[in-house]
Amino acid sequence: MAQHQNLPVGQQERLLRQEPGFNRLPPAEQQRQIQQLHQLNEMPEAQRQRRLARAEAIERLSPADRLQVNQAGRTLAAMPPDRQVIVSRAFQDLRGVPIDQRQIMLNSARYNATFSPQERDVLSNLLKVEPYQGP
Repeated sequence: MAQHQNLPVGQQERLLRQEPGFNRLPPAEQQRQIQQLHQLNEMPEAQRQRRLARAEAIERLSPADRLQVNQAGRTLAAMPPDRQVIVSRAFQDLRGVPIDQRQIMLNSARYNATFSPQERDVLSNLLKVEPYQGP
């Protein structure tokens, strides 16, 4: 998607449909990918770039790491609503921390007092693919 981002959305969709393997996907997955393409094109530029960077980071992960990231998302979604809000806010805050300092923050006394080991693991795994979003 990143390589075709400057093309009109109709042309991007045509190129997506021509991707090897696209036609072998179930119709529902084909439709989901086309919808994601259209949503991506409607996003503000900064948000679109962040989404593309995240997608590229996911592609570079090993299968085991990709599984951990996916499981972290499911674990977050299964948390009680109050914990979801707190963990999600921490995630938003940590996006603004340089990548090499994130683990230090997660291991800090403040985070140890606020978050369970499972919640810190969720944050750590989700942050594996989250690009730095500076101030």
